Amino acid sequence: MFFFALISTVCCGRPVAAAAENLPATPDIAAFADFASPSGALTVFQNGDYVEPYFAIKALLTAHRLGIDVAPVASAFARWLLPFQQANGPFPRICRSGMADWLACGAADADDSLDALWCLLSAEVLPGDTALAASCARSLENLATLWQPAQQTFHALSGGSAAYFADNVEVIAALSRLRSNAATRARFAVQLAALPGNASLQQGLQRTYGYDPGGALEPERASVPPTPYGFYPNAVAPVYLWLYGLRSGASGERYWQAWMKRYGAQWLAGESDRYPWGLIAFAAYLSGDQASARNWLDNADAWRAAGRWNIVEEGARIGLRNALKTANARPPA
Repeated sequence: MFFFALISTVCCGRPVAAAAENLPATPDIAAFADFASPSGALTVFQNGDYVEPYFAIKALLTAHRLGIDVAPVASAFARWLLPFQQANGPFPRICRSGMADWLACGAADADDSLDALWCLLSAEVLPGDTALAASCARSLENLATLWQPAQQTFHALSGGSAAYFADNVEVIAALSRLRSNAATRARFAVQLAALPGNASLQQGLQRTYGYDPGGALEPERASVPPTPYGFYPNAVAPVYLWLYGLRSGASGERYWQAWMKRYGAQWLAGESDRYPWGLIAFAAYLSGDQASARNWLDNADAWRAAGRWNIVEEGARIGLRNALKTANARPPA
């Protein structure tokens, strides 16, 4: 995602990904309170005036996967966002000045991930919302226009040439989830049929980004065209593989240990980036590394108080606080 580049200047235990998928829904009436406006908007920063739809959706899905009942705030946000969708599917970024009305103020961070995750919000959090389902269909149609058969990858933006490994991993996972559910597979049959299958998507990761599932920790390229090496996108790129289950089991644990050996100390010290990357703590949790997830959570309030915070960090914070509490309360296996 472009946004992180713009605003940025050893594990143990058995994998717990299955537990993360099946955590009981925990009501949290204060969830995202510092980011939510009375209209339903969810801003990037606390009490902010800027909405990047991808980041709001990413935060909601992260908290949801970690057992937080986000349906009320997600519903309010969806109703607020729907009128901003363009007829052909994309969403803009949205801003306000003072107490003025919210207005489109530029292109969204990334159309490909946004299209895919918007549909996951519909399918997983608000499956009964027919207006949201219709909007998802338009988003999937737009996603199909971003597919580049020659490269076997999705471009990030309509009319642009940039493409990102992390974005494509998100799209692969989202389409797999939509296709694996009988209801969503039937509801979006036409749109899903127009999109590439999993084999082609996986081949694209190897062809375009030089990703070898049994090779190096990082893909050869985190983006095309290449961007200067940095924590984002390069070091963060393989993290998306754990977030979406493309690396799991014993092999996934070995790669996670390698990632932690290379980057873990600086990340947990908050030295890798302006923002502390709660998504990596989520990946740690999914990889069975509860110690690192808890370490991150223990420092989260200090980073939050220092202003090193955004809505995705908040989603990780409230989600991990719930998930780790639930894990501690669970009787030993």
